[in-house]
Amino acid sequence: MGNIEKIVLIVEDDKELGKSLADKLASIDCRVLHAFDGEMAVELIVDERPSLILLDLMLPKLDGFKVLERLRNYPDKDLSVIKVVVLSNLWSDKDILRAKALKIEEYYVKSNTNLDDVATKVRQLMAEVK
Repeated sequence: MGNIEKIVLIVEDDKELGKSLADKLASIDCRVLHAFDGEMAVELIVDERPSLILLDLMLPKLDGFKVLERLRNYPDKDLSVIKVVVLSNLWSDKDILRAKALKIEEYYVKSNTNLDDVATKVRQLMAEVK
């Protein structure tokens, strides 16, 4: 089969922001998938096995914390170690610490973040994916 395809999953219910993120990631050699709620995210994670997840925490159906908990406790070790970057409007120390306890790579607060910085971080993390 050769090279395994690299996949970035954007989990963001704001379609405009999701498209902006996908556009910023276009220069990375990967396929970009988009989930608009937490349940869809979990399905795509299991079916597509992304290399990296860009995750909002305030989502319909299943919030980002629950997505992270399911991911980190998933019996398949290949899934439980997927890299996750959080991009959220939640900015309290409690929320940030809760997300970091679930082994994320980075936490960005949307209102304080330039999407180019997020794309740069994603590019760095994707370069580490074999």
